[in-house]
Amino acid sequence: MGRAPQPLPQYTPPGPVEQMPNMATQPQCSPLAKVHSAAVFPYVANEVATSRTEVGHLGVDVSLVPPAGICQYLIIWDFGVDWRHLKNIAKRDPLLAAQLIRFETDKSLQFQIVGYSDSTGGERNNSFLRTGRAKNVFHLFGPSARSRVFSVKPASHYEYLKDNTTVMNRAANRAVVVEIFGGGGGTI
Repeated sequence: MGRAPQPLPQYTPPGPVEQMPNMATQPQCSPLAKVHSAAVFPYVANEVATSRTEVGHLGVDVSLVPPAGICQYLIIWDFGVDWRHLKNIAKRDPLLAAQLIRFETDKSLQFQIVGYSDSTGGERNNSFLRTGRAKNVFHLFGPSARSRVFSVKPASHYEYLKDNTTVMNRAANRAVVVEIFGGGGGTI
């Protein structure tokens, strides 16, 4: 008769374990307000056409929320319906330009990029849009900032920035959120 198999000893690394350089620490941040809903609302007349203009539905295409703190959220709003690319007006926004320079030069920052969509249309298409929007924002980053992005992903199914009941809220949901984490443990 053979011996009963013995469990292998578990490996314990000597000393502290070094984190991967592109993996964010888990700072304690105030989460961005979100809505979880399975409700679907149809587009109204001219909503799609207006969404595809440079002006779109919203007066502001880029916002920084909150303006300072351990974590910040750069939000790029008002993508066109069924568009994954940014509008030229958003790409030229002074706030976005300033943040991209900051991302490239401040080596203490790490990022997660999350794409959003409104609820209209099939989930397969919305997931495609959310992913594509996040990837297109990632490609705006310079090489140094790109190396500190630890996730580029779509928002979860049924997760939105606003409810989808109005034209303005649907425009706000067609967005990308760049979650900005200060790596130094202090304020950003």
